[in-house]
Amino acid sequence: MTNIHDIARLSGYSVSTVSRVINHQKYVADDKRQKIERIMRDLDYVPNRVARDLSKGRTKTIGVVLPYANHPYFARIVDGIVTAGFAAGYKITMLPTNYDMTTERRYLEEFRSKAYDALVFTSRSSALSTLERYRKYGPIVCCEDPGADCTLAAAYTDRRQSVVEALQWTQRQGIQNLGVLLSRNNLISASARMTRQAYQEVLGALPAQNLFDGAVTFEDGYRAGAYFAQLTPAVDGILANSDDIAAGIVSYYREHQLPKITVIGQENLLSGRLLGLPTIDHHLEALGQAAFKLAISNTHTHQLIKSKFIER
Repeated sequence: MTNIHDIARLSGYSVSTVSRVINHQKYVADDKRQKIERIMRDLDYVPNRVARDLSKGRTKTIGVVLPYANHPYFARIVDGIVTAGFAAGYKITMLPTNYDMTTERRYLEEFRSKAYDALVFTSRSSALSTLERYRKYGPIVCCEDPGADCTLAAAYTDRRQSVVEALQWTQRQGIQNLGVLLSRNNLISASARMTRQAYQEVLGALPAQNLFDGAVTFEDGYRAGAYFAQLTPAVDGILANSDDIAAGIVSYYREHQLPKITVIGQENLLSGRLLGLPTIDHHLEALGQAAFKLAISNTHTHQLIKSKFIER
């Protein structure tokens, strides 16, 4: 296989001169550049981009660690990252985990071997201390509030306050028994922990039967509707973890001609707007853009993105 040394030998010029031509750099005379490019064409030479990137110490690739590709919450963060990354000339690689710590550790090891310039953790199962140990290999950004003492960069929303506002709104609406949906019921999950804390603050302890976890898609919302519809005492309101999931709940109640109940969504999606659902807008595209900028700036900044409860 032809390499840069072969090009240098055949052209009669140094490896450094050939390298400048390959990398489209200045300070190469036109006649030298034309001769080197002709030899490259004749030999069908293609530069090893992986080796070239490693020699520069960067890949122009950001790895985005996410548990699910089909959850609107993570999809909107990714939209923001991709938008900012495309404008800056970066490639974005999706790294799904399904919240498996072994998979997360594999991505961290790939990061250590320079497969990515930075990692953005949209959510995680690994401890923050584990992520911090890998920060010496490059920027790692988490999409949650890691606390003032954490050395990781972070872009996050004030989700707890917006959920508190939503729960207080349910009280003003006279809702007495509220169901809650989570994507996972896990102490490591920042969103699950925050939702439980907000519920405790406003409504008291969350009854076990009022919690439905594993909700990721519209179909999960439909199953949740079936679950809540058979509860005794019946719920008269439900806080869903996405507008699309909330739409699944509404569909179940409508198809089975059940009394209408208040369903609150999240992320201000088209489905929620069409159904007129109250929702919480976490401005996740802005969060994703902020996370990308932190990833390429190599700072330890913690950036808050304000959320907003929308009454409908």
